[in-house]
Amino acid sequence: PRSRPPLTASPLTTGVRQSKPMDKPTLRRELRALSRERLTDELRLTGSASIISQLRQHPLWQQAQHVALYAALPDEPNLRTLIDEVATTKQVYLPRVLDGETMDFFAFAGWQELEQSGSFGIYEPRLEADGAVDPVTLDLLVTPALAYDQAGYRLGRGKGYYDRYLSRCPHASRIGVTFALCPIACLPHDPWDLPVEAVLTPQPALL
Repeated sequence: PRSRPPLTASPLTTGVRQSKPMDKPTLRRELRALSRERLTDELRLTGSASIISQLRQHPLWQQAQHVALYAALPDEPNLRTLIDEVATTKQVYLPRVLDGETMDFFAFAGWQELEQSGSFGIYEPRLEADGAVDPVTLDLLVTPALAYDQAGYRLGRGKGYYDRYLSRCPHASRIGVTFALCPIACLPHDPWDLPVEAVLTPQPALL
């Protein structure tokens, strides 16, 4: 299929004139609609496998011992294979939303120890598990997003959980992962936003 132009130059919805870059809520709506339209089970599988392969080879991943990962939503790269692979060689942590503003990471102790919570319906560590990891312990955070721009700034789901958490561990390395169904040249961001150091997307691109 023909590649789509960057979102900052043209909206995804045809026939809609755009005189300035879209704001974050509009971008989220457009990208979710694009995911529903384009992201098949096969593309999820092959795209996730490509990102996992790139992660394995990335120096930041190879050097890290305490790694924050995640349990994927349907429109996020699924890293379960990688989590299973390194659960005995690295210390892996998964996120748990605690309230309307707070997210912490807890040690991964197996998929059977997770529960499906009310936070987006994802699987998260149980609250009765061992206490949350101190953010300064983390060497690397692998963060999913609806999109990243060319400077590494992230478009999340609008709740700000990752934004607030990243501010607590500014010395950890950060790798962003996304299916990148549409290129975005420049996302709106605030002065306190922390860009990732690398963005991994499926190769070849899912366009």
